[in-house]
Amino acid sequence: MLPIYEAQKTILNHTNQIKKTEIIPIENAINRVLANDIKATFDMPRFDNSAMDGYGIKMADIGKKVKLISKTLAGDKNHSINKGECIKIMTGAKVDKSIEAVVPVEFVKVDGNMISIPNDVKKSANIRPQGEEFKKDDILLQKGETLTPSKIALIASLGITHIKVFQKPKVLIIPTGNEIKNHYETINEVEHFNSSSFYFYFEELANVKVLPVIGDKIENIQNMIDESFDLIITTGGVSKGDADFTTEAFRQKGYDIKFSWIAIKPGKPFGFAVGKNIATLLTGNPLAAVFNYQVFVKSIIRKLAGCRDFYIDYVELSVVNSLQRKAGRDEVIPVNLKSNGIELSQKRGSGMISVTSKSDGIIIIDKSKWEIKENEKVKFINFQNWTNEFKEFISE
Repeated sequence: MLPIYEAQKTILNHTNQIKKTEIIPIENAINRVLANDIKATFDMPRFDNSAMDGYGIKMADIGKKVKLISKTLAGDKNHSINKGECIKIMTGAKVDKSIEAVVPVEFVKVDGNMISIPNDVKKSANIRPQGEEFKKDDILLQKGETLTPSKIALIASLGITHIKVFQKPKVLIIPTGNEIKNHYETINEVEHFNSSSFYFYFEELANVKVLPVIGDKIENIQNMIDESFDLIITTGGVSKGDADFTTEAFRQKGYDIKFSWIAIKPGKPFGFAVGKNIATLLTGNPLAAVFNYQVFVKSIIRKLAGCRDFYIDYVELSVVNSLQRKAGRDEVIPVNLKSNGIELSQKRGSGMISVTSKSDGIIIIDKSKWEIKENEKVKFINFQNWTNEFKEFISE
């Protein structure tokens, strides 16, 4: 059986990023991947401005009384001052070069049009200098970044209306199994509803098509293999049972089966096939299929989609409960976040369905480790954080 890291390396070595791009309005850019860098179109702030509601003064006037000559609001033209004068200025308003500091309103005394300035004012206090946040032509977002609401808001702040993004990869889901039915059908006492496909369907970085459940006949599987998709994901038919024909269906279609078993629990039956496109052949057991999708397939989709960061990342946290297990294979353990660490789930059978809906992420325990002790540090994986370089994410 292929170790996890070797399986990941094999998969990613045979995954090629999609190069095609398109121009879209930023309103449609959520979860899209940038196809070029985004540079600042101007300095930010664009001009020196006040960080507080206060009074613009000369440093020569600290500790003295000065005359209030005017008021400047955000959006107004700036006003200059001379020694012995001050100007009332609001947050965000442009600061004239003659103003050397801004004193907040609560730190001055007002007597008619005369203002008493305190003694402890520092030069440039409460003045945001032009370009403090970034300069024109600074790279603010990099090619390969996935766009979030905050990143799109940044793009909008630059006056950019349209951006270039990579086209989404096309993913085909082929669920198999004579005992599996679509969720809108009726089942009998020995059948099950298809659930894994819906987990895959909501992949935000890809355009996903889910086929209705097909049976276990090899001909049916072969007829559904469509090489116009960038990635095919199958569920079921990859073990060693009498009705497990998925791997053979791909082999007969000319695919090179790189591996069909990996050293992971749950999810040992897992294949990877390379033809004109690539295919991941997942087990029909729901929890095992979801875990293999998270650990292996999401990295494939991220690389296809042009993401800079397609390697699994983790955070080291302490566990709040102990767990014993049988050593022998690297094991995926669902976990829940708590205020003082993570809680290890005792429920993790490969055929379970509800586990992932109640977990915040996973840890993967090294094959030689038979016990995790309370307060022990482990590598927590939530599949929200990714990195652009390989990290050893198995807890040893």
